[in-house]
Amino acid sequence: MLNNGDWEEKVTRFPDSIYNRCYTSSTIITDKLESVIGKGKIFNSFTLFDKYTVYSILKENGLEDFMLPTYPYTRELLLNLLHEKGTALIKPAKGSMGAGILRFTFQNNEYKVYKQTFYPLKIINNEDNFILYIEKLFKPENYLIQPFISFGLIDGHVFDMRMLVQKNKNGIWDVTADMSRVGYRNFFVTNLTYGVQRIHKVLEDTGFDKSILTKLREISLLTAKILEEKLCFLGEISVDFGIEPSGKLWIIEVNGKPEKTVLGRISKETLQKSFITPIEYAAYLAASS
Repeated sequence: MLNNGDWEEKVTRFPDSIYNRCYTSSTIITDKLESVIGKGKIFNSFTLFDKYTVYSILKENGLEDFMLPTYPYTRELLLNLLHEKGTALIKPAKGSMGAGILRFTFQNNEYKVYKQTFYPLKIINNEDNFILYIEKLFKPENYLIQPFISFGLIDGHVFDMRMLVQKNKNGIWDVTADMSRVGYRNFFVTNLTYGVQRIHKVLEDTGFDKSILTKLREISLLTAKILEEKLCFLGEISVDFGIEPSGKLWIIEVNGKPEKTVLGRISKETLQKSFITPIEYAAYLAASS
């Protein structure tokens, strides 16, 4: 307990509500806590989402048009995608911050492997050697395959768009904050962030219709409601989007434990609101019967 600026160890009663911040795919602890304080008093029952499960749920519940085609990894599927489209992406089924994402291309009988940047990490001329090499880099059973989409650029930098969706002090889903992470030049991921801007500013600077922001908000709120119904009891998620030069929107990822400190690069007020809102929702749960 924090007492006049010092942390003290104390024994207290159980809390009336709990905001789960453990990064886990297990509900063992939250199930035990619920057995004591009651159902519906712990939100974000688990926070480490399985990307394929999230993809399947959203695809089957009205958001198919915004879901990047996603499949469990097989070498056959990867090779077929490379031979048909010339490029493909793999990512961990669980994880965040862009860790483990690899891009591949196939052209002129050359397989190229890319990590984070558009500069090849490895060039291989033989199919068997290519598969052997990449399957030493990751555990195939833990990975997913997607087509690689060339998203829009701002001044030559790839960018994404993140909507922070939280339940407010009245227990209602709302978009607390939005931001666009701009990656470094020649990077195809944004987790190594060159800059952070509000989404409306990026849309304005890139010539996209600013009404897209309204669409992002609608999709994000719907995503939160669907996942809470189908996945677990939630009070906070973030939804990351990419946009093609044509204006086509795609959901890149849904995060069960959004990283919020980067919002401080938008404004101090935005950062404070992102941290205070879940506490206000927890107070709402504590006060409800």
